[in-house]
Amino acid sequence: MFRSYVHDNPVRLNHLQLTWFEQPYEALYTQAYGGYLEMMFAGVGGEVLYRPMDSNWALGVDLNYISQRDPDSWFGVFSEDYYYYEGADPNSDSCVISPASCRAYVLNKGTTGHLTTYYMPEWGFLDSTLFKVSAGKFLGGDIGARVDFSKQFKSGVTVGAYATLTDLTAEEYGEGSYNKGFYISVPFDLMTVKPSTNRAYVSWEPITRDGGQMLQRQHYLFEKTDVRSQWYQRPISP
Repeated sequence: MFRSYVHDNPVRLNHLQLTWFEQPYEALYTQAYGGYLEMMFAGVGGEVLYRPMDSNWALGVDLNYISQRDPDSWFGVFSEDYYYYEGADPNSDSCVISPASCRAYVLNKGTTGHLTTYYMPEWGFLDSTLFKVSAGKFLGGDIGARVDFSKQFKSGVTVGAYATLTDLTAEEYGEGSYNKGFYISVPFDLMTVKPSTNRAYVSWEPITRDGGQMLQRQHYLFEKTDVRSQWYQRPISP
């Protein structure tokens, strides 16, 4: 239903939330949040991150209770199951044409969350790289893991790619068989006169599918705690 949120609503409220950050212990960070968390989902959630000082690894977990937002309303959410079908019979568990052409969606309240490990190798041939593995429950209710690998250059520009495998079959995913994509992150310091720690993100998925999709949270504790063991470099002036 991505088109319903973007094409049919030129003026929209993408997110509106309250967030509370806390550091209960020296190496432990937490956040709690609630509101309209992204373009498609509203709800409440939290994240806990364990990150020792000057360590090349970290461990985090996030849990979220969410409801899919109504694309025809700025503040409304779906309060009951909603069926949208294309080539599928909503009163049957089977597809009219074939399993690969069945597109039946159930939009209601649910949970999502992941256990994530971060690792920054200290080997010379993998300098300035980050491995991130997230395992848990995705937005479609599928269970699986996402592997993310990124490389940062001296300019501060980061390039990464990811692949997600879940308990959905290749037929249920449809064309593409599983979820994957890549992204580029550019520090504002390259484009602005004043110093800035903000970054611009551009991502692309060759084929967008319901399986393997993660909640697009506004804040990630690994990024917020970068000074613990800096990975995001400041651009080197020419």
